[in-house]
Amino acid sequence: LAGSFSIGKTIKIASGSECFSSSEESDPLTPPQSSSFSGSLEDSQSPSLADFAISPQSINATSPEPVNLIAHIIDDQSVWAAEAVFFGPEGQKAVALFTGENRTEGTAKDGIFEAQLAIAFGDESGNVTGDWNLHNLTIVDSSGNRKVLMQADLQDQGLPTTIKVV
Repeated sequence: LAGSFSIGKTIKIASGSECFSSSEESDPLTPPQSSSFSGSLEDSQSPSLADFAISPQSINATSPEPVNLIAHIIDDQSVWAAEAVFFGPEGQKAVALFTGENRTEGTAKDGIFEAQLAIAFGDESGNVTGDWNLHNLTIVDSSGNRKVLMQADLQDQGLPTTIKVV
């Protein structure tokens, strides 16, 4: 063998600017864009909600505690995240985010996800009592397919949608 030979191989694990930082605030319900093959097997189905629970469904305004939300979410490929939005008796807003880190059972395709909802109570004038109602539950799969379920959608399935503050 005569001559000079060189063999090179470059492996790109991650680029800080592409994968880990952004000048814009990212939406936790938007999965990262994948550069993988998107052929005829592209995912076009949104995930579905199999079950939803609120515990406790009633809390005391004088000694507030976090409310646990449990969602059983199913997708044909992979669940990415979900977000539950509640509104209080005076228009206050509380949001709970479910992510893969919150999956307590099952798989990414069929899992139980848990999140805690922190409800803010009143101001210096006193605690606000009344119902906190689920406005919507948005569930998203890893391909970005979304399903937005409104309060009536969950009620039609016999699922809880109200937290009572007494």
